[in-house]
Amino acid sequence: FDIDGTLLMTNGGGRHAFGQALRAEFGIQRPKVDVTFAGRTDRSLIAELLEINGLPINEQTRERLKRHYTSIFPAVLAERGGYVLPGVPSLLRRLVEHSSVRIGVMTGNLSETAAHKLEHFDLLQYVGWIVGGDLDHDRNDLALRAAKVLTRRHGQQSAVDVVVIGDTPADVKCGHVIGARVVAVCTGNHSRDELKAENPADLLDDFSDVDAACDILTQ
Repeated sequence: FDIDGTLLMTNGGGRHAFGQALRAEFGIQRPKVDVTFAGRTDRSLIAELLEINGLPINEQTRERLKRHYTSIFPAVLAERGGYVLPGVPSLLRRLVEHSSVRIGVMTGNLSETAAHKLEHFDLLQYVGWIVGGDLDHDRNDLALRAAKVLTRRHGQQSAVDVVVIGDTPADVKCGHVIGARVVAVCTGNHSRDELKAENPADLLDDFSDVDAACDILTQ
């Protein structure tokens, strides 16, 4: 599963926390954070945020921004909140009980902030592993790394039977890169037509029909 727009929504928590981190860590009074977040990895976002705020892009500045961002993120999330998308808790409970299913998260979020989000919304208990956007600029590279994690944890057959679930065209594309069956869900910021154009195997409005969603994901 992807996280944002697929399992849950935050009220701009990431954008707000990045703004606070740029202000506190680098002394930028009016940080620019008006960038596209959906379908991105946080590594690519950090590079763009440094660039548009006139900061050098190197490992030192990356690490400074990343460290400050992750340190304040739980408090920002608690302040701004958000919500779990329809049917998600029931669906995850059903999938956990399914003997042949293992649930992981492949997300553009940093692994640490991904865990914060899942824990805050009481979803972390259902997730066996998280591969986050700490190392990869491109979501396709993130998917390739996640596929390696999957085979290490669950064996070669797991790579054949993997299902990628997400709400953006980038989620669908990266699923295809690793040969996964892709289920797209229209709960994010992209239209049904935009998602359909990337040819997912299945396209759902949301997960409110838990029985139907579970059948699709375990077929």
